Order: sequence, then structure tokens, then C-alpha cells
Amino acid sequence: MLNILILTSLFLGCEQGGQPTIPQAKKSEFRVSQHYSEFTSKMENYDTLNIEVNLSICQWSEYDQLQITKFNDSVFIQLKEKSVMYDEPLHFTKVFYKMKSDTLNLEKMMTDFEDSIQSSSPFFVLTNPKERDTINLNTTGLGNREFMAERYRRIMLEFYPEEMNELQMEFRIPPQLP
Repeated sequence: MLNILILTSLFLGCEQGGQPTIPQAKKSEFRVSQHYSEFTSKMENYDTLNIEVNLSICQWSEYDQLQITKFNDSVFIQLKEKSVMYDEPLHFTKVFYKMKSDTLNLEKMMTDFEDSIQSSSPFFVLTNPKERDTINLNTTGLGNREFMAERYRRIMLEFYPEEMNELQMEFRIPPQLP
């Protein structure tokens, strides 16, 4: 009987005090709908921003899936998938997010959209996978969409110069011979 009491007290004592307490992770304050145009400063470590980019115009079909993450106080961007026309999707590596030029800045570009315009084909669809937080950014017409698509491609050229140049050469239409 004494053995049972000793074993029980040891078991209960180890169970209560034997495990170190793990601090609870602080819930992130990053909200796509409020902070999308300042994600580099508003994201916290382990935050993710997913961006679907619709570059399709008229009969041209092109889509990108970007993922922006923050880890160890550094922001990274990855073009997870690029789908151009009917070719197989392309995948790119994760790179450090640092813009060389203020004019070619993804956050700055996002401020140039009008949130109030509704479209069946938004240019950017921004989501936070941890929350049900989504925002659509729409262009104002075909000319504006073409301008934004070219601007976006120039930004991606900053992050993936070799890959984007190769893609541009592949889809460039050769000049017509007289």
C-alpha cells in the first residue's frame, strides 16, 4: 500500500512540475485589409501574405501566385507559380525582399489601386492564410490594367532578372519580315 502511495505521488509530482512551461505565441496584429500597402513594416515574424496576380488581358492568359513571408525580421518574396498561356506552370525560389528603386515597389504599387471599384477579374487578390482576411485590388480599365501589368513585370524583373528575361524572350513576337 505504501508503495502505491509513493508511486502515485511521484507520478503526480512529475506530471505537474516536470514539464517546462512554453510561452504562448503572441497573436499577430497584421491585417491584410489595413496593412497591405505597408506589409514590410507591419508584418511580424511568421506572418504570410499570399497574392494572386491576374495579368490576363483580352485573349492573353497569365497568372502569378506570390507568397511574402517574414522570418527573423526579414521579409522574403517567392513567386510560387507563374502560369503563362497553356504552358506548364513555372516555380521560382524564395528571395530577400528589398527594392532598389522606390518607383518599382510592390507596396507603392498597391496604393495606386482604387479599392472601391468592383471587378469580376481583380488584378491582385491579397489574403492572409491565418485569418479570413482578403482584399481585392482592381484596375479601372483596359489601359490601366495594361499599365499595372507592365509595372508589376518590371518589379518581378528586379527579384528574378534571369528568369524574367528568359521568359520575356520566349514570349516575344519576332518582327515581321517585309
